[in-house]
Amino acid sequence: MRTATIKGHVTSTIKHASFKGRGLLIAVPDSGDVAPQVVIDTLGAGLGDRVIISSDGAEARKIVGDKSSPARWCVLGIIDPERKPAP
Repeated sequence: MRTATIKGHVTSTIKHASFKGRGLLIAVPDSGDVAPQVVIDTLGAGLGDRVIISSDGAEARKIVGDKSSPARWCVLGIIDPERKPAP
């Protein structure tokens, strides 16, 4: 697992059946040691959101409900923005 920032949406005219109805996003890991990844999102993350992503393919396949899915990366959580304390 790692933290990442959502930088864009993925549009596809043809995709695996297990991806239908699921959001595909571009996530840039905060660590910088991994290239941007296409992630499956079922939580509703938006542009600029910080998220927790996982490369556990088994978990991604559980999320889409298809053991033969090519899914690997998925969004596991959306990180709440930091709030400044009231003066």
